[in-house]
Amino acid sequence: MKQIKCLVKDIRDEMEGAEHYAKLAVQYKDTDRTLADTYAKMSEAELGHVDLLHAQAVRLIKEQRAAGVEAPAAMQAVWDWEHEQQIDTVARIRALLDSYKKQ
Repeated sequence: MKQIKCLVKDIRDEMEGAEHYAKLAVQYKDTDRTLADTYAKMSEAELGHVDLLHAQAVRLIKEQRAAGVEAPAAMQAVWDWEHEQQIDTVARIRALLDSYKKQ
């Protein structure tokens, strides 16, 4: 499904941006809190984009299943792996942002 492939790529891009901004927030928190806060907000915005795109991927998959179309086993395995990676990456980014906020 081309749409899922596009969504997965976009989710990866958004997560990459979110992680980049979260790291910058941590980097600047002691020297320029205003800049650091800006980067933290940008990271949160990127994570919001991840959530929006993920919701669309889930919606498309559910619609296909409801229509009686099941993904081939290999495709489902790829999605399951990708989804697990997304969950782990987002959790790591959120932990980084939480550590930023606590200090």
